[in-house]
Amino acid sequence: MRTIYPAIKIISTVFLSCNSLITFSQTRKPEKDITQAMNNEYPLLKEKNSINKKIPGKYEKQVLYALSYFPELAQTKIRFKIKKSKGGIIATRPTVGSIFRRSSKRSYIVIINDSIGGRRLPTFSNSGVNGQVGILGHEFCHIIFFQKKTGFGLMGIALGHVSRKYMDRFENKTDSMDIERGLGYQLIDWNLYLEKGFRALLPPGAPNPFEKTGTRERYMSVDHIRRVMAKSSLYE
Repeated sequence: MRTIYPAIKIISTVFLSCNSLITFSQTRKPEKDITQAMNNEYPLLKEKNSINKKIPGKYEKQVLYALSYFPELAQTKIRFKIKKSKGGIIATRPTVGSIFRRSSKRSYIVIINDSIGGRRLPTFSNSGVNGQVGILGHEFCHIIFFQKKTGFGLMGIALGHVSRKYMDRFENKTDSMDIERGLGYQLIDWNLYLEKGFRALLPPGAPNPFEKTGTRERYMSVDHIRRVMAKSSLYE
């Protein structure tokens, strides 16, 4: 759901087994760069963390590694779809047919908007893997939140998307959850990637939209993320 143009359509819209030398706790230790760990742990994660998941091969390592920060999603049905689009970057929603099912029976779709002729927005594919894992964590936080809602609760979230104030709180809180899962450094990398990409689209002399002039923000700025990390014992 994280995009400068958040057109979100929600209405239409376990821990791993410990029989290995590598085990994961509820909160993984934060790492500034997860590239090496992602590659090293890939065989185990593919075996243990790909249940009920449909993942494009080009993003399999990133998705599986990000999921290791969310052990309660180990059995959740999630399909990842690459879509050619000029707008948006990444969005997550329950599948239409599962909205009114029990949360344990619900399935989700993560749509990754990729390049297409005429596209000017930054793409998921052009980000480094650190940033990709950071934004995937943000999307998985949405799923955790959706799982706590009934079908009517999900309808309420959909209606809430017409309110800018509601969306500001909703996405800001999601960033906070992503940080507390241990993906603060990765979320910073994603933000820096976005800032560079969107700055390139600005005409000369235009104000920088990433420079916060007030207290209200939808997604946390890099400075805000760092302040939250500084206050968290997880990042000591």
